[in-house]
This record gives sequence, structure tokens and C-alpha cells, in this order.
Amino acid sequence: DRIIAVSKYEKNLLLKDFNIVKGKISVIPNGVDLSEFSGLEQMPREPKTILYVGRLEEYKGVQYIIHALPLLGKEFSAEIEGRGQYKPKLVELVAKLGLNDRVKFYGSVPHQELPKIYASAGVFVVLSQYECFCIVVAEALAAKTPCIVANTSALVEWVDNKNCFGIDYPVNYTGLAELITKVIGTKVSIVKLWDWDEVAQQIDKLYQE
Repeated sequence: DRIIAVSKYEKNLLLKDFNIVKGKISVIPNGVDLSEFSGLEQMPREPKTILYVGRLEEYKGVQYIIHALPLLGKEFSAEIEGRGQYKPKLVELVAKLGLNDRVKFYGSVPHQELPKIYASAGVFVVLSQYECFCIVVAEALAAKTPCIVANTSALVEWVDNKNCFGIDYPVNYTGLAELITKVIGTKVSIVKLWDWDEVAQQIDKLYQE
């Protein structure tokens, strides 16, 4: 009777691919447990650390971060949290570019540790070709960490050029390095993020209707 999409992008995909009546679709975004991110303001940051959290697949664009790193000063480093079949290629690329001392892979990190990891980074970067929401961006912003995303799919809905900045595909390494230099350490202002309780209330309201 009704369909829930987590972003405008997903709603438009449903309208386009399934010829659904527009009024049947409601957009209710995914949420974040905001209580997990309270009190992180005093966390010491590594101001030149570039962070990625997520699956390691080619379409996620982690390789662009690695390619941009040699164009940045040696004080810049990257932390990559996550697992996936593309990891061997990324490890190979890091070795090829001589970046073993500047790129760290951490595998899967316990969820309860993620808020501090987000809060300790200078910038969060995700350059995926397609996402229907991308909850890691919401988590990074909840930790007051500025973000760089690809101007693609639902990621572009995060771009406000104050807290989250976009870069076009195909990603230009020099352009990415310049944007990282500009954005890293930016003070994140108030961003509207949904708590999971708020999401649940909206879904309950939809069912009641």
C-alpha cells in the first residue's frame, strides 16, 4: 500500500524503474544512534588523517584516496576501516605507490569503537559510484567530522559545501588532493540527522495512516 525509500535518489529509482504512483512513496531516511556520539567534542583529532569506513569494493572508490595521497604532504595519512574482495588490489596499490607507512588497514572494527574513530579523523571521504543513503556519512557528521563525497546517487544529497563537500566523477586525483587540503579540519556546524527513535516514530505514523 505504501513504499518507504531512504532517500530522494531511491524514490526516483522506484518511480523510474517500477512505474509506481508517486504518492505511494514516502522518504524516511536511515538514522543514527546520536547518543553514541555525545561527548566526543573533547576527543583529540589527528588533523591530517583521511578516514574511510565501509566495504572494500571497487565501486566504493577507496583507490582514489590512495592515488591522491602522494599529491599531499607527507604529514597526511589514510585510515581504511572495513573488509571486502577489493582489499588485495588496494594493498597492492599502496605498495606500488610506496605508501605503506602512510596507509593503514584495520579490517572490521567493533561498532562501539566507530564513534571515536570518526571523531579522531581530520576528514571522512567516501567516493562511491552509487549509494541509496550511505549511513557512514551520517555517522561521520554526527562525530563532527567534515566529509567529502562523490557527486553521485544519494551521496549528492549530503553536499552542502559547509560540512560535506562534493567532487565529480571521474575523480581527478589532483582535484581530490586540493579538496582534501581545503576541507580537512573544517569545523562542522549543525546538521539535521535523524535519530533511530525519530525514524521509528515516522514509520509508526505511516502505518497508522
